[in-house]
Amino acid sequence: MLQNNVNDKIDILGLNMEKMKEVFSIVGLKKFNASQVFDWLHNKLIFDFDKFTNISKNDRETLKKKFHLPILEYRAHQISEDGDTEKFLFELKDRKLIESVLISHKNRHTLCVSSQIGCLLGCDFCATATMKYERNLDTSEILLQFYYVQNYLSERGEKLGNVVFMGMGEPFLNYDNVIEAINILNSEKGQNFSKRNFTISTSGIIPGIKKFTEEERQINLAISLHSVKDSVRNEIMPINKKWNIKSLKEALLEYQKKTGNRITFEYILIEDLNCETKDAFELIAFLKNFSCLVNLIPYNPVIGKPYKTPSKRRQREFYDLLKDKNVNVTLRETKGQDIAAACGQLKVKKEMNSLNEK
Repeated sequence: MLQNNVNDKIDILGLNMEKMKEVFSIVGLKKFNASQVFDWLHNKLIFDFDKFTNISKNDRETLKKKFHLPILEYRAHQISEDGDTEKFLFELKDRKLIESVLISHKNRHTLCVSSQIGCLLGCDFCATATMKYERNLDTSEILLQFYYVQNYLSERGEKLGNVVFMGMGEPFLNYDNVIEAINILNSEKGQNFSKRNFTISTSGIIPGIKKFTEEERQINLAISLHSVKDSVRNEIMPINKKWNIKSLKEALLEYQKKTGNRITFEYILIEDLNCETKDAFELIAFLKNFSCLVNLIPYNPVIGKPYKTPSKRRQREFYDLLKDKNVNVTLRETKGQDIAAACGQLKVKKEMNSLNEK
């Protein structure tokens, strides 16, 4: 289905090459125009029909009549004290707001993009869950997060190296738009951005994992795990009540069997909840049949939540227990906490929304 704006013009940025050719033939443009337009939009990142100089004036008028170019309105930009994390606030076509985060390390840049406005899952440790869920992002709105930051980096001669769907929202509840955005970014006529440089993180949407298993072989998969006990996951991740840890493990083992891909397990360390010695050994047992990486993430405080970050000593002890059992594990250094851009902290402030409505 084509995504239209209020004037019933087609959102041209969300069309892949084949769909663009099909639509162009319907509205009276030539199919080869699609290759030209796709190049301007997705390769050159030019979003003004009047600047498409290799297209006739009459055809540019047809473009303006039949299509619209969505935009992200830049609203705010914050940089962490260490300079490694940058957060962008964007306004969408319906005046809703989303955040994206740029993480830099040794000239390697990773963009954390959002897939929804708010989130439906209600994970209790996550700031996004305190927002009202509004809607899924369109394909074009996902793409524009990438394009805005890519343009921003290009001004200093740099470019994005990785994209992670770990921002606001659950990507597998917006599966089609997320995958379509990745396919467009992967296009040789566009950014030619390797699928192996994308990671999709899910809290455990089993139908999405199964569909992903059948359809994708190159995109990386990450699982927001945080415990292997149903009692704990039920408490902090309500989705576990629908798809418990047993069904999640079964789906992931099938994914690994069919794809041969390594899985990343994200595990937020929360004091007095999931980082005792017994928790480490239960996690080790769960991981026994997986080829995986465990990414340990110290809890990042969220206003109004009772959870606490474990001590550095406790974090290291948990890490060492896994390492001693030959688990491939990393202990993440907290980045961007001072600008509320760390893992689990993305939330559009109510005062920004109220400002937006005036």
